[in-house]
Amino acid sequence: MGLLQSASRTIVGIDILFLLLLGFSFVFLEPGSGSYVTAQITLIPITLTLIASLVILYTEWEPFE
Repeated sequence: MGLLQSASRTIVGIDILFLLLLGFSFVFLEPGSGSYVTAQITLIPITLTLIASLVILYTEWEPFE
């Protein structure tokens, strides 16, 4: 397993942790408030990095070999 594969696994773990924390925080946020909008916007980079990491793991891409 290369460096990129290890980093992708770590990023997937961190993204899952962030999604769990964000999901828990949505319970306590009032819809329409500034915090709620910020939490929704935070979903974009978390989702993009999760998808990118999963694609790297699925395709087993190693650009540094």
